[in-house]
Amino acid sequence: MKILSASQIREVDAYTIQHEPVTSIDLMERAARACFKRMLRLVEHDTSVFVFCGKGNNGGDGLALARMLSDSGFHCITILVNHTQTFSSDAQQNFNRLKEKYAAGIIEINSSADFASIPVISGAVAVDALLGTGINKPVEGLLGDVIRFVNAGFRYIISIDMPSGLFTDQSASQNKNIVRASLVLSFQFPKLTFLLPENNEFVKHFEIINIGLDTTAIAAQKTSQYYTTGDAIRPLLKPRNKFSHKGTYGHALLMAGSKGKSGAAIISAKAAMRSGCGRLTVSSNPETIRALLSQLPEAMSMESDAEQIEGIDKPENYDAIAFGPGVGFHEDTQHTLKKILQYYSGKLVIDADGLTMLSENKTWLGFLPPETILTPHPKEFERLCGKQNDGFERLHALKQFAIKNNCIVVLKGAHTAVAMPDGNTFFNASGNASLAKAGSGDALTGIILGLLSRGYTPPQAALIGVYMHGLAADLYTQKRSAESMLISDVIELLPKAFKQLEA
Repeated sequence: MKILSASQIREVDAYTIQHEPVTSIDLMERAARACFKRMLRLVEHDTSVFVFCGKGNNGGDGLALARMLSDSGFHCITILVNHTQTFSSDAQQNFNRLKEKYAAGIIEINSSADFASIPVISGAVAVDALLGTGINKPVEGLLGDVIRFVNAGFRYIISIDMPSGLFTDQSASQNKNIVRASLVLSFQFPKLTFLLPENNEFVKHFEIINIGLDTTAIAAQKTSQYYTTGDAIRPLLKPRNKFSHKGTYGHALLMAGSKGKSGAAIISAKAAMRSGCGRLTVSSNPETIRALLSQLPEAMSMESDAEQIEGIDKPENYDAIAFGPGVGFHEDTQHTLKKILQYYSGKLVIDADGLTMLSENKTWLGFLPPETILTPHPKEFERLCGKQNDGFERLHALKQFAIKNNCIVVLKGAHTAVAMPDGNTFFNASGNASLAKAGSGDALTGIILGLLSRGYTPPQAALIGVYMHGLAADLYTQKRSAESMLISDVIELLPKAFKQLEA
């Protein structure tokens, strides 16, 4: 799914109006109807709903929604904020339609003194339709006062398309007046700003609402940013051939673990085997190997003589290699990574301690095999690439790093961003906060390794691996608390995750 800028979305709107054909007021009605249908499933019928409307097109959406809620029997109170003298044309029409039928339910706000006229109703839901995607400067004055009032007065806030005050395509760090939405009903597309960690308090959750924008216009829009859903992953999955054998699905090498860090290797190894590879060899210290084989007899082992990974023979014998989870920083282990980078030209994943080695030896980046997959968390990426001031700067740095080093960077987070060497970035739709646990990154590395060995290209393996990792966590939290999940639970649910998307 494409992620478009505010100007691109306006172009798609205009094309839809011109070519469907549909009038702008009817397109607004369609958008409001889609929100109304979603609210019927979200809000109990006896709940009071306060709809806060500006006088632009986002306010027009809210005014149409207020009419529909009132028609359906909801106790709906419309708060019209007169922050400007004139309505947009479509907002004016929807205000007239609402006033004609439900004038008694409209409260007009001309100053903060008018807030006293808004009744206090326990358990009421607020709908934010004050401002849309077009703003590019901080909200002040009366609208700022209203936003603070909404944030303070309501526990559950639904924003229409955008939380008012939040910028679509740039950092809003200087804006103190932004609606803290419990849920955003986003028209047709996710907005890039929803996916950035600094905006979590404003976009606790979002859903994409299809309003029937023209598919030809959407296809014509060029973008380098995408939102990866299950519908995008499903066609990538490869069926297993009836007459295949273990050799068909490759031989993976996992270099992980050291004294006191056996768990990282075990988690990665289990995840790799659950992700389809034909054979897996684990290279590690004796302590780790003994622990691993007691839990995963399907794995083969390459045991070092010391307490750390000391070397590797014939890396070219492996279809894919993963290096880093729990390996430590012993000098011999660092030499091993350097040897792999210099002499191995196959599919490679580098994680955890391996990423720290790269950040301390940045000349080694020049040795990366094409489409090497790096899987940093934000702090690891900062060590590799320097500090950025906000999410937009970080995404720019991420894109440039992937292009410059001809690698794939999986920047882990709530919406893990996968940056490709061609300049495209894919944000992941699956997963939840249960993954914020020790071992989560180790499991992801193992999943990606298994997929690489099994025959997926590095871009495919990165996208599928990230999505399946998150989907397994989502399956867990459907019935159980995120607080209690172990990363071992994610691995055990990988079969169910794959099954869900198999054709």
